[in-house]
Amino acid sequence: MAERKYWDLEIETMPLGALKKLQLKRLQEVIGRAYEKSVFYRRRFDAAGIKPGDINALNDITKLPLLKDSEFRAAPVTERITVPTSEVYKVCSSGGTTGTPSPFPRTAKDWEEMVNKNCRAFWMVGIRPGDIVQIRPMYECFGVACTKMGASNLTICAGRGNMDNQIKLAKMMNATIVIDGLALLVQYLRRAEELGISIRDTKVRGAWGIGEGWADSFTKKMEARWGLTFLPRAYATSDMGALTACECDERKGLHIFADKCLFEIIDPETQEALGPGKDGELVVTTLTLEALPLIRWRASDITSLLPYEPCACGRTLPKMSPIKGRIAFSVKVAGKRVYPSDVEEVVADVPGLGEEYQIIADKPGELEKLKVKVEVESQVKDLEALKRKTEAAFNQRLGVESEIELVPLGTMERAVWKAQRLVTTYAKS
Repeated sequence: MAERKYWDLEIETMPLGALKKLQLKRLQEVIGRAYEKSVFYRRRFDAAGIKPGDINALNDITKLPLLKDSEFRAAPVTERITVPTSEVYKVCSSGGTTGTPSPFPRTAKDWEEMVNKNCRAFWMVGIRPGDIVQIRPMYECFGVACTKMGASNLTICAGRGNMDNQIKLAKMMNATIVIDGLALLVQYLRRAEELGISIRDTKVRGAWGIGEGWADSFTKKMEARWGLTFLPRAYATSDMGALTACECDERKGLHIFADKCLFEIIDPETQEALGPGKDGELVVTTLTLEALPLIRWRASDITSLLPYEPCACGRTLPKMSPIKGRIAFSVKVAGKRVYPSDVEEVVADVPGLGEEYQIIADKPGELEKLKVKVEVESQVKDLEALKRKTEAAFNQRLGVESEIELVPLGTMERAVWKAQRLVTTYAKS
C-alpha cells in the first residue's frame, strides 16, 4: 500500500483559483463575525469607515486598518473575543518573548483547527506513524497531533521538565524525533554529549527546532556534528494558533496554509504593500479562528512572499521565504539592516566558533560597526587569528565592518526558551 503523501490532499493540492475563492469566503465570514461580535473590531472598523459589506474581493482587505500587536494586547480580552466566554474550551498564551504573556481563548473548533494544522505540518516535515516523538516545549496540541497521526510521543511532563531526565528517557524509549526550541535543542544535544550519550548511537533520526528561524549554514553544521537530520523549517506564532507555514522536502520556501490565513507583506516604515520577492513585515489575517481572530495583525517578523509556482512536491499552496528575524531584534549598521539570521550564517560558516552569539548594541540608533560576541570551541588556540578571520567574513558576506569579541565555550548565558540574540548595553532614557 502506497504511503499517504499529504495530510490533507484536497487543500494541499487545490488549484490556486479555488483556493482564492475559499479564502474570500472565509475572509468575509471572519470580518462579519468580528464586526458583529467583537467590541474591539467593530470600534476599529467604524473608525475606518468600513462595513463588512465593503469586503468583496481579497484585495479589499487593504481597506481595513493595520493592527499593531501592542494595540491588540492592550484591549481587554472580553472586548476582543467574538464568542461568549461560555464557549471558550481552552486558554492558550504567548510565550512573552517581547513582553507580558497574552492569553488566547480558543473554542472547541479552534482547538480542532490547531491540532489539524499541526498534523499537516508534522506530516510535511516527515513525521510518520510509528515515530516516537519527544516534545519538550509546553505545547499540548503537539502531543494531541502526534496521537491523531498515529505517532507515539513522550508526553510534555515526561522527565518533569528536567533536561537530563528527558535525554535519558529518550534513549530508553528509543525516541526517533526530538522537538524543542532551537536554542534549547542545541543545549539538549550538547548535554547528551556531556552525559556520555552519543546521539549517533540512539534511535533519534531527526531534530525539529521551532520558535526561531535558523540559517542554512547552521543546519548543515549541526547535522554534520550530531549525525541527524534537522527537519524542514516551519512558522507559527502562538497568536495565530499552531503551525501555519512549513517547508516540504524540497526546502524551497515554506508552504503557507492559505486556507487558514491570509498573509501580506508591507514596508514596516511606510506601510506600503510589497510584491513577491521583497522582504518586509508580515501581516496576518486568520481565516478560521473563532474566538480570537487576527485581522491585519502586524507580526513584526521579516519575510517575503515568493513568486507563485507549483512545487515539485505536488503541493499548490503559495510560499513564503524563511523568517529573517524580528524587527525589534535587528540593528542598523552603516546604512544596512542586519538580522540575527545574517549573523548566524557567518558564525556557522567559520570553523572554530560555537553556536552561541549575541549582537551588541552599545548606543541608540545606527551603529558604525557590527559588534558581535561569540563563543569559541575549546580546541581553538590562536584566538587572534580566528578573530581576524571572523571579522573578514562579516565584511565579505554582509559588507559591514565588525568588531568581534571571542569568549570561552559555555560562558554566555543560556536561553530558557528563545535565545537573546540582541543585547543592549546602553542606558535607555
